[in-house]
Amino acid sequence: MQACTRCGVWHTDAEKYAGHYLSCSEVKAYWGEVALRHKEAAGHVAQIRIRKDGRVVCMKCNQDLTEHL
Repeated sequence: MQACTRCGVWHTDAEKYAGHYLSCSEVKAYWGEVALRHKEAAGHVAQIRIRKDGRVVCMKCNQDLTEHL
């Protein structure tokens, strides 16, 4: 998963859900926490993808991750 100032989408969405600007390492930690919360619920670490329609989903099981954000 990319999380840097040049990746755009990952920073923007993580910051939108967190409500403030984040550093690159905070973005990585944020998405890591989302993946682990999904593991507790679904039994596997999320393979996070943001679809063109803006939904955040796990590509492994196609489950919407909105509740974990």
